[in-house]
Amino acid sequence: MKLANLLPAAQWNLSTPIAARNLLRLFAITLVAGVYVGAYGYMRMTLNEEISSRRRYMNEAIFNAQDFFVSRQTLLKSLGLSTVKHAATASDSETYIPGEEVHIVLRQPSGTWSLWLTPRMLDFLRTKQTNLVYVPHALDASVQWLYSRPEVPPQVPNAVLQRLRGSTGEPGNEQIWLADPGDDKPPSLYIFIAMDERDRASGWLGLEVEGPQLVAALRHEQAGEFQLVDSASQIIASKDREQQLTSQRHTATHVDDGFGWEGGYWLPDRLSIRKQLDHSDWQIIYSTPLASIVPVLILPFGLAVLISVAVTLLMLWLVRRVDLRLIRPAAARIEALVESEAFSSAVIRTAPVALCVLRRRDGAVVLANRLSEQWLVMGDERTRACQDWITRAFGKPAQTSCTEELQMADGRHLCLSYAPTRYRREDVLICAFSDITERKTAELSLQQARALADAANEAKTLFLATMSHEIRTPLYGMLATLELLSRTHLDSQQRGYLNAIEGSSATLLQLICDVLDVSKIEAGQLALEVSAFSPVELTQDVMQGYMGAAHTKGLQLLSCMDPQLPEQVLGDTTRTRQILGNLLSNAVKFTRSGRIMVRLHLVGVEGERMMLRWQVVDTGQGIPEQDQQHLFEPFFQSGPSTNTVAGTGLGLSICKRLVELMNGSIRVFSEPGLGSSFSFTLPLGQLALDEDQSWAQPLLNQGVMVYSPVPELADHAAGWLRRWGARAQAIGVPDVRHEPGIVLVELCPGPASSAVIRQWPGPLVLACADEHALSRPSTQYWQVGLNNLQCLNQAVSQAQGIEARHSATARQAMIETKLCIHVLVAEDNVINQLILRDQLEKLGCTVTLANDGEQALALCQKEVFDLVLTDVNMPRINGYQLAQHLRQQGHAIPIVGATANAMLDEAERCLGAGMDQFLVKPFTLHALYQCLLPYRKGAA
Repeated sequence: MKLANLLPAAQWNLSTPIAARNLLRLFAITLVAGVYVGAYGYMRMTLNEEISSRRRYMNEAIFNAQDFFVSRQTLLKSLGLSTVKHAATASDSETYIPGEEVHIVLRQPSGTWSLWLTPRMLDFLRTKQTNLVYVPHALDASVQWLYSRPEVPPQVPNAVLQRLRGSTGEPGNEQIWLADPGDDKPPSLYIFIAMDERDRASGWLGLEVEGPQLVAALRHEQAGEFQLVDSASQIIASKDREQQLTSQRHTATHVDDGFGWEGGYWLPDRLSIRKQLDHSDWQIIYSTPLASIVPVLILPFGLAVLISVAVTLLMLWLVRRVDLRLIRPAAARIEALVESEAFSSAVIRTAPVALCVLRRRDGAVVLANRLSEQWLVMGDERTRACQDWITRAFGKPAQTSCTEELQMADGRHLCLSYAPTRYRREDVLICAFSDITERKTAELSLQQARALADAANEAKTLFLATMSHEIRTPLYGMLATLELLSRTHLDSQQRGYLNAIEGSSATLLQLICDVLDVSKIEAGQLALEVSAFSPVELTQDVMQGYMGAAHTKGLQLLSCMDPQLPEQVLGDTTRTRQILGNLLSNAVKFTRSGRIMVRLHLVGVEGERMMLRWQVVDTGQGIPEQDQQHLFEPFFQSGPSTNTVAGTGLGLSICKRLVELMNGSIRVFSEPGLGSSFSFTLPLGQLALDEDQSWAQPLLNQGVMVYSPVPELADHAAGWLRRWGARAQAIGVPDVRHEPGIVLVELCPGPASSAVIRQWPGPLVLACADEHALSRPSTQYWQVGLNNLQCLNQAVSQAQGIEARHSATARQAMIETKLCIHVLVAEDNVINQLILRDQLEKLGCTVTLANDGEQALALCQKEVFDLVLTDVNMPRINGYQLAQHLRQQGHAIPIVGATANAMLDEAERCLGAGMDQFLVKPFTLHALYQCLLPYRKGAA
C-alpha cells in the first residue's frame, strides 16, 4: 500500500498550511536531534579524552612500578648467582678477603654457602636502601641478615617465614613474593630466591623492600589510587592504610589484566587499570574514583546541556512564532478565500440583480445567476456585446468600473456596471445588470413634470417681471421727482418731510425688490453688482427710512458705529442695504416698546478685504429656541400666531441667501422676553480715497464734552469726534461751571423736549430723535439728527468757528461737473420723458425727446447725437429693435437702455441687441451721472 493512501488528502498536499506546519516541525525535530547528537558526541569525546589522559598517567605509573620491581628482581637474581656452596668449616661467618671482593659465609648443617660481593655492589645496596636476608630451611635455624641499614631491626615476620618454608615452589617461578599485611604499618615486601633449586635445604636468599619505600615507589599523583594485590586478592600495599583496610573488605576476586570501569550498582564508581607483575602472581592496580573525574567534565557537559536546552527552546519558540505569524494567518486566509469564493458564488446565485463573470480570453461565461441567463439570451448579439464590454474595460489605462445603460429587444432597460478583475488566475470581467425600467419610466414622468413646473415657473417669473415693470415705471417717476425736489431750496422742516417720503418710497421699492428676488433666486438669476459705497451713509440712510415707523410706535432707534470704519468700501450696495433693511424692518415690526440699537463694527482686515459686521438688537418679544433653527427658511414666521404681525416670511430667507452669496455669515441670538440680536458679517473690498473726498470736516484740537443718558451713545460720539481731530471726552451730568467756550454735545434718545441740559455757558449741540437734519435755533445752540454723523460734524465745526465747506454732499460735488453731451431720449411715457429731461439738464446735457423707436430713428437721420437713451418697452419699434436698426445703419453712437425689468437675463438681451449699457428703473440721479460720465465731452 502506498504512503499517500495512508495519509489524509488535505495533509498529503504539501501546499497546504497543515503540511507546511508538519514540515516545519519535522525540520525543527531534525535540527534539535542533530544538536543533541552533536552534544552527545562532544560529551563522549570529552570523556574519552579525559579517560585517555587518565590511562596515560596510569600506564606511566605501572611502567614505573614494573621498573622498580624488575630492578629488585634482577638485583636478587644477580646476587643469587654470586653464591657458592662449600664444605662445612669452623671459620667465621664473614671473612674479608683483601682486594675488591667481600666474602659472606652462609652456614648450613648440610654445607656452607659463600656470597661474594664487590664494594661497588655494597654501595649500590646502600644507595637503594635494600636489605639482604638469608633464611635457612630448618625451622630451628635463625634468620641471617646479610646486609641492612642500622635502624632496621633484623627481624622477619613469622607469617612470612612460615609461608616461605611451606612453599613447595612451582616450575618456572624462581622467585617468591611474600608480605605480611596484617600490621597497621605499611608492610615490607620480601622477594626470595632459592639458593639451589635442586636442594630445598639450601635455604633462600631474600631482598626486603620496606613499606614506606614501596609506597613511595608505587605512588603517582596523576594516576590516582594504587593497590598491590597478591594471588589471594589480598591487598599488600595501597596509597594509605585506611584505604587498604577498606578495600580489603571489598576485594574478593583476582581479576585479569585490563583497563575499564569497575564497581557500583547502577553506575561504576572508579576507573581502574590492572597489570600482572613480571615473575610473580601479584597485580598492581591503579584506579581513579568517578567523583574525581566528574568535576573535570562538569563545564563541558553543562555547556553541551545548556546549548541543547537553548536550541530546543529556541526551536520551540521559532516553530510557535512561525506558526502564529505565517502558517495560521495563511491557513486563515486560505479558509477565508474558500469561504469568500463560496460566499461570492452564493451571492451571485441569490442576488436580485443579474450577475455574470466573463473570461477575458474568449468571452466565455465563468459564473452567472438565473437572472443573467434570463435577461441575456444566448446568441451572436450577446457574444458581440460581451466582447465589446471586455475591450472597453481592459482598454483603459487604469482599470476602473464603467456604467452603461442598455435597452433590450423586449423594451427592458438595463443598467450595466462592469469592472475588470482576477478570478482563478485569469483576467475576467464582472458584470452587474439591474432592471431600471421603472426608474426610466419615473424619470420620464419627472421630466414631464419638470417641464410643466418650469413652464409654470417661467409664467410666474414673467408675471412678476411684468408686474415689477408696471410698478417700477410710476415709482421711477415718483422717486426721480423727489430727488429733483431735494435739489431745490427747502427749509429744514420741508427737507425732513422730503427725507421721510424718500425713505418710505425706498421701502416700497425694497418690498418690490424682495418679491422679485424670490423669483430670481428660484430662477438662479441672482447676481451681485459691486460698487463703491460708504457703510456709514448706507446705515444712516436705512435707519432714516424707519425713523418714522419707530417714532410712531414710541421706540428709540439708536446707532453706534465704529470710528475706525473706512470712508468707502467695495461691495454690493443694493444687497447690503436690502439685508440691513430687512433686519431693521423686522425689529421695528416685532418690538412693542423699548429701543432698537444698530451697531456697525470693523471686525478685521484680511489682505485686501475688510470684515464689517452689522448688528441689529431689539427689546422685542424674542424668538423661542425651537423656532430659531427655522428662521431662515422661506415663508416661516415665528410665534404662536402668524397673523399678529403682517409679513410674507421671505425677508430672512432672502437675507441668508444674499449673505451667503457675498461669502458672509449671518447669526441670530434671542431670548424670549428679552429681545433678539441679528448680525451679519460681510467681506468688503478696501478703497483708498483722497482726503478732500471725505464728507467730514476736520475739527480743531479743542476740548469737546459728550453727554448722554446712554453711555454707549456718548462713547460712540466721542470716538467720532476724536477721529475728526477734537479732544472729546464722554462725561456724566456736566457742570455748568466749566470754562466758557467748551463745546458740549448732548445725545438725547428721545425728542428735544426731553433734553437734560437746558443752560450751558458755551456752544451746545443737541442730537435728538425728532430732528432730521441740521438746524440752528440760536447762535450758541444747534440741533441735529440723533443718527446723522454728517450733521453732527457740521454742527461741532460751526460751534468751533470753522468756516464750513461747501454744504453739498460728495455726490452733489461730483454732479457740479457738467457732462455737456447732446442726448436723444426715446420714451413713450410722458411723465418719464419730463423726468429724464430734467435729470439730464441737471447734469448739463441737451435733450431731444422721441415718443417711440420709429420717431427716434427718424431723428437720428436728421441730427447728430452724442448718446441715445432709450426705453426698452415701447410701441412700434421697441428699444431692442431701435438699437439693432442703428447698428445696421452703421451708427457707432453709444446707446443706453432704460428698463424696469430687473431680471438677470435682461442685461444679456440689451447687450446682445447692440446697446453699450443699461439702467434699471428706478435709478437715481447719481446712478445716471455715473452711467453717462464716460461719454462726457467738457464745458461748452
